[in-house]
This record gives sequence, C-alpha cells and structure tokens, in this order.
Amino acid sequence: MAIQESPNWTGFHQAALGRPPRELLVRTLNFFAVEQRAPGVAVDLGCGSGPDTRELIRRGWQVHAVDSDPSGLELLRESIPPDRRTHLHIHVAPFQSFEFPLCDLIWASYALPFCPIADWPALVRRAVASLNVGGRMAGDIFGNKHAWAAESDVLALTEEDARAALRSLSLEAFDVEDGLRVSGDEKTRWHAFGFAACKKAGTP
Repeated sequence: MAIQESPNWTGFHQAALGRPPRELLVRTLNFFAVEQRAPGVAVDLGCGSGPDTRELIRRGWQVHAVDSDPSGLELLRESIPPDRRTHLHIHVAPFQSFEFPLCDLIWASYALPFCPIADWPALVRRAVASLNVGGRMAGDIFGNKHAWAAESDVLALTEEDARAALRSLSLEAFDVEDGLRVSGDEKTRWHAFGFAACKKAGTP
C-alpha cells in the first residue's frame, strides 16, 4: 500500500486539529522576529487540517494553505476565527504542482517526502524562485535510512543530497533525526532532516 494513503484521512485530520505547531516552525518564525520583520505571506504545503497554518495566522501571517484532500482544508477553514479568515487562502491541489505566489515563508512540515521523485528538482527551483530576499523555506526531508525509504512513492535522500538540494539557500538549521519513532500503532525507524534555510540577495 502506498505510504501516503490512509484508511481514515478525516480521522487523521481531526486528531491533528489539537496538535501544537511544530517546534521547527516556531524556531523558523523566531528568526523573523529577531530581525523585527513584520508577518508576510506564507505557504503551508500539505497542510492537512492546519495546526501550523493556525499558528501562522495567529501571528498575523497571510497563509496559502495547500493540500490535495479537501476534508482537512474544510476542518482548517472552520477552525479559523471568522475575523481572521481573510488571512487564509485555501488551495485544493497537489503541492508539487502548486504555483507559488511571491512569499516570505514556505513551510513544508512532512510534505516533502511525498513529492514524486521526478517533480522534486523543479519543486525546489520554483520554491526558491518564489521567495522574497530574506524569505525562508523550512520543513523535513526523509533520510535514506528511513523505514519507508524503499517505497517507490517516497522521496528519501542521503544527507549529502539533502544539503545539495538546498545549496542555493543559506542553511540556518539542519537537524538530523535517526532513531525510532512511534508512527500509528508501531515503532518505525525514523531518519529525517529538519531544515530552515534563508534566501540571500543575489539568489536566482
């Protein structure tokens, strides 16, 4: 069975509603805060029911929430206070084919491992091109020792290849996780790289 598929996406999205924002996202947002930069435009790829989108909107960002499953997006829309819904822009679309607006942050959480391998280089190029100078891209990439790395529909890279894919950006964080993690109802070998990277002046 393809790793991306789930017997109950609605249940998964409902469970995620109560999840706090990812620590890596908070850390990345703190870079903007230290620079005293006002909230801008963010893209949340593979957002699901949007626990990270909600944090971005809470902080005043305009967010393009992208997911191919409309059930999670509807839960997200309903969870945003009415007076903040003008900050939310919903896109029902596969994230790998999404046309990025000019933006200041691209947040991918655990979406990138499910980018079709053939689409990966173009996705990175389009993402980097869409970032304003000083903008950031952050998220997670599965490593080649991950339990799902052998699946044909999972993107998994060596650390060298992951760093190379981000070489046009300035890395501010590159966390290596290599161990066991509970996924569903079992322990899974988890090998992943959490990154945050900034676009500097002169980057194409």
